[in-house]
Amino acid sequence: MNKKKALGILEYALAKEIEGMQFYESKSKTVKIKQVKETFEELSNMEKNHADYITSLINEIDEHDYVHFRQETDIGQSFRKKAEQEIPYSGDFSALRSDIPVLRMAYLIEEDFMNFYNQAAERVEDEELKKILKHLAEWEKNHRDMIYKLYQKTAKDYWEHVEVEPLFYS
Repeated sequence: MNKKKALGILEYALAKEIEGMQFYESKSKTVKIKQVKETFEELSNMEKNHADYITSLINEIDEHDYVHFRQETDIGQSFRKKAEQEIPYSGDFSALRSDIPVLRMAYLIEEDFMNFYNQAAERVEDEELKKILKHLAEWEKNHRDMIYKLYQKTAKDYWEHVEVEPLFYS
């Protein structure tokens, strides 16, 4: 294992996961739709779990010069259920309008994380580290896909409310 390369990738990943956690924590306080707020609170917790997992990997490499793949689970079952539920609005469609761009940002963050992990996996030789990075990419893909469903539903509802063909929501 190229220790320097592995630590460089994981330390960068840790910084990005902490950044994601802070984004979701911050935005959960400003979004207006209850379902979006709850989703962001859950994502903040999941990103913290990712950061803890990556920290444990960094420590393992520091102490032993190797890393073993552990099949950690991404605790997002209720998150997946939320993405499938209808969104109650109480008639406040301005909430839709203000939360749509934040959902789009969240989608792009998860897309960026997923791409980073996939690209990093392609650039490492160590099979255990490669498995770990692919696993992290899969977590982020699941987050991205669930956010996208919520984003599409919210945008669709907004455009139907204003009775205009959507200008952009894909």
